[in-house]
Order: sequence, then C-alpha cells, then structure tokens
Amino acid sequence: MKLIDLRPSSFLTAICSALLSLLGFGCSAINPDEPCMYGMPTGDFEIKGSVTTEEGEAVADAEIRVTHRDVPSGEFSFTTVATDIEGQYFAKGESYADREVKVVCLPSTPELEADSVIVTLNYNKENASFWYAGDAKEIVNFKLKSKDSKQE
Repeated sequence: MKLIDLRPSSFLTAICSALLSLLGFGCSAINPDEPCMYGMPTGDFEIKGSVTTEEGEAVADAEIRVTHRDVPSGEFSFTTVATDIEGQYFAKGESYADREVKVVCLPSTPELEADSVIVTLNYNKENASFWYAGDAKEIVNFKLKSKDSKQE
C-alpha cells in the first residue's frame, strides 16, 4: 500500500501545480468578438544590404545577425546569414512588433573590425491584422574599418 505524503511542502506544490495548469485554460477579453491570445504581436522583416571595406572592396563571407536591441549578438538572433562574394546579403525573419533590432556584421577575416547598427523596423500595415503587425523592409550597408586604421 502506498502512503500519501502529507508534508506541507508537498501539499503546496500540488496546489501550485493545479493553479498553473488552470492558467492555460483561462482567458478573458474585454471584447468577446476579439480573439484572446497570449504573447506579443509579431511582424515579418527583410533586411538587405552590402558589406565593404573603407576602400570599397566587397567583404565576402561576413556573418550578418539580426538580434534584439538589448541582447548580446552572440546569444540570440532572429536570423543569421552570410554575405556572398560581392558582399551582398539578404536577411529575412520574424520579430516582435514595434521593436528596434540590432543588425550585427562579423567579418570572416580578423583584419577587419566588427560593426553593428540599431534599426527601427517600420511595418507596412497594409497586410496587418489583430495579431500580425505587417512586414518591414530595410536597407543596411556596412563599411568595415581595418584594425590597423583604428590604432592610428
């Protein structure tokens, strides 16, 4: 015969588990005609551009990351792409609506400095809905400095 654990901590754990499971089933809306959802609205983005040196030479195989503005670029990114042989890139993804994103450029050669820029995504509201912010298209070009020129 199995004994029931009657310690206060076990009882409290069981009550908390039951209450947390109810959170997934309960939802209320001010207007009953609107859908009730959890989370944040999102939107699609397209960011394209080129990566060159200060001298105008194309930088191939540079890694482009689109991240949250406040998150270190190596920890999380919406999308990661590489530049082609002509230094061109095209990043496509989804992010939280009405947010700024950070576009980070990490060159494949150690002679060049990495760079980043904060971009405000301007969503086209034409295709927007209650939970979808629309789509945004931005152009971000990078001119990377060489590490030697920074020391002068």
